Amino acid sequence: MNKSKQKPFLIGITGTIGSGKSKVGAILEELGIPVIDSDIVVHDLFSKSAPLKEAIRSRFGDGVISGSGDDEKVDRTALGKIVFGDAAARKDLESIVHPATIKECQRRVSEHQDSDLVAMLVPLLFEAGLEKHYDQIWALYTDDAILRSRLSARDNLTPEEVDRRLAAQLPQSDKVSRADERIDNSGTLEETKAQVLQLVEKVKRKLAD
Repeated sequence: MNKSKQKPFLIGITGTIGSGKSKVGAILEELGIPVIDSDIVVHDLFSKSAPLKEAIRSRFGDGVISGSGDDEKVDRTALGKIVFGDAAARKDLESIVHPATIKECQRRVSEHQDSDLVAMLVPLLFEAGLEKHYDQIWALYTDDAILRSRLSARDNLTPEEVDRRLAAQLPQSDKVSRADERIDNSGTLEETKAQVLQLVEKVKRKLAD
């Protein structure tokens, strides 16, 4: 946890794939809190960062690059088929992508110096050892059967593909145990929203002290 008193107070929101980070991000945005989604940052880098694209091409080959010229970008689907089944390949990808993502996320946070709170959605927060970058960490968790059903429906994955993707991240229980706050996203949107509102008010009280 980052103990800095400087603004903005930075909340890292993490959770297993399919746990509902985007939903919580949307709730926070409705409250007027800036939200930075690291997945969107990575998507932007895959499309716009020439050095990153070349590093990925060098490691994984032309098959993970689509388009040409100014429209060239990393093919996330092709890349995912490689790294979700190969732990060494996944580590290589993370060593390329994480430093660039951290730098760009920090730049985007710096654009909100007038905000009291900023939230960042970071699926691999603990896996990447990023705890020190945040003032507080929230972890989402979801009933396992619901999580698997959501993933299968959202990404059209087989049960085996769901297993591989979940195995590539820390278990939900590990993330929850290491977080400062927890959100149970197994229920309705209103139930999740009530928990988020409670946590936001708790942070605001902390900052007012």
